[in-house]
Amino acid sequence: MISRDQARALAAELGQEEKDTSNSEGVATRAESICNLIKDAGQKVNTEKVVISALLKNIGRGHRHGLDIGAASAEILKDRGHSVIADIVKVYALPQTANLPIEAKILIYADMTTGPDGESIDPMKKLNFLQRLGNEWKDENERVLAREAYEVKRRIVSEIDIIIKQAIAEK
Repeated sequence: MISRDQARALAAELGQEEKDTSNSEGVATRAESICNLIKDAGQKVNTEKVVISALLKNIGRGHRHGLDIGAASAEILKDRGHSVIADIVKVYALPQTANLPIEAKILIYADMTTGPDGESIDPMKKLNFLQRLGNEWKDENERVLAREAYEVKRRIVSEIDIIIKQAIAEK
């Protein structure tokens, strides 16, 4: 698997903008904290897979597939031989099922609770935006994807919140 430094170098090589780097770094930091908390509570999670995925989740922004930056980023990662990371990144933007590995759920949660500059935010801010896209986006197929992703992300945020609260209570 690619290292954190290699992931950062790849993002820079692909011309990732500073605002995307700030967001990715913030998501990676939050994701690592969540992974550590969950691991301390006895659950198994691959922290490096989540952190690397967070660092690379935005590399497809310039090569968008409509709303699905995750699919664009995953395509680039697969082309470069990073399919394990690509599988996690692919589902973070518009997940269509909550039946995902814990690493993907943590990435989604960390992304939903991190703002554009890497700051902590209420996940409802992003959920409300996704809900608006599901109602107002110009492409009907993408509106359907956004509506479905809204429901999935809402469930995942709730699920990870519960896991975090249980982990804190067990400390």
